[in-house]
Amino acid sequence: MIQEALLKTYQTQFDNLKSVVTESKNRSLTDPPDALFYDHQNVFIKSYLVSACSILEAFIQDLAVAYVDHLQAKINSARLPLNLITWIAEHEKAKLEFKAFEGNKGRKDIEDMVSPNYWKTMKAFERIGVDLSKSGVADFKDFIASTIEKRNKVVHHNDSASDLSFKDIINTVDTFEKYSVCIFLAINGDPFISTQALAS
Repeated sequence: MIQEALLKTYQTQFDNLKSVVTESKNRSLTDPPDALFYDHQNVFIKSYLVSACSILEAFIQDLAVAYVDHLQAKINSARLPLNLITWIAEHEKAKLEFKAFEGNKGRKDIEDMVSPNYWKTMKAFERIGVDLSKSGVADFKDFIASTIEKRNKVVHHNDSASDLSFKDIINTVDTFEKYSVCIFLAINGDPFISTQALAS
C-alpha cells in the first residue's frame, strides 16, 4: 500500500493555499479594502490558480512514483530470470543475459509522462498498469480538464482569467483535494498493490 502520509502532505499544501486565498479575499473586501489585494486581484488569482495546479501535478507524480517503486521492489525481490521475462514480454531482439530481471524506471521516467491534464493522467497510470476509468476519478473529468485548460491559457497565452474570483479558486482547491483523495484510494485499491484486493 501507498502510505497515507503522501496524501496528507498534499492535503496540507492545498489547505495552506486555501487559507492564503481566503485571507486575500477577505482583505479585498474589507472597508476600506486592502489596496494591494483589491487593485491586483487578477494577479493574485492567476498566481493561486497556477499554484493549485502545480500542487496537483506534484501529487500525481509522487503517487505514480510511489506506485512504481512499490511494484518494482516486488519484482526485484522475486529474482526472476531476465531472459524469461524478455521472452514472455516478446522482446525477441532484446539482448539476452544470465542475470535477474530488474525494474529500473525512476522518477524522471514518470515525471516526463505525468501532468495535471486529466487525459495525460489517465494515460500515465494506464502505462504503469492502473485502470483509473473504473473508479470515481472520471466524475472529475470535466472540471479538471477545463481548469487545466484555463491554467494553460494563463501560463502560455497570458489570459487575464477575469472570469475567476477568489471564491472560484477556493472551490478549485477544494475540488482538487477531493480528486486527489479519489485517485489515492483508486491506486491503493489496485489489485497489484492492495493485499485486500488480491485476497478477494
